[in-house]
Amino acid sequence: MLGVHPRLSQLLVTHLKELKAESLLYASGEIVMEEQEHADDILLLLSGELSVEIADQRELARIKPGELLGEMGLSGDNRHCATVRVLHGPAEVIRVNADALLRLALFDGDLALEMLALSSARCRQGNQLTTLLLDSIQALSEGNSIQLQGCMNHLQAEAGGFQTAAKQLASINARLGSPDCTASNGTHH
Repeated sequence: MLGVHPRLSQLLVTHLKELKAESLLYASGEIVMEEQEHADDILLLLSGELSVEIADQRELARIKPGELLGEMGLSGDNRHCATVRVLHGPAEVIRVNADALLRLALFDGDLALEMLALSSARCRQGNQLTTLLLDSIQALSEGNSIQLQGCMNHLQAEAGGFQTAAKQLASINARLGSPDCTASNGTHH
């Protein structure tokens, strides 16, 4: 997942009073955002760890303290594109009204630029993961065990859904009879 964006967090904290922010506390396992809900708020995680999940609880990313979430719901159909659950709680979250934040960003160029930088970084990360998955499929198709192993190693460093994909790739590779690739646990297949 992306690193913490301290400048954005600092800018938000500077404007908390103006934004009428609300502090919330969630226990492990609680849902913070629900996929397809209307996106009215932006959240800043102060403590704990959150899991970003899509259908069937497939984990796409993890959110760590200092990171913002919910900003993707500000564009398009204004709906959350994933469910966010507390992975390690308690999680303290600051909730800010999205409209108020957007109004403030009109007058605070630094805040607007930091929000754009975050969205851009998340898009780049999504593109990198998509490329990694496509490279994995190509390597599997071509029987290129060295490239496949490299891809699987990178997938192992990501959130749970991508770790599962690495295990599935290793399993498919083993069924196809390529003994050169190792599974995520380091054993040969």
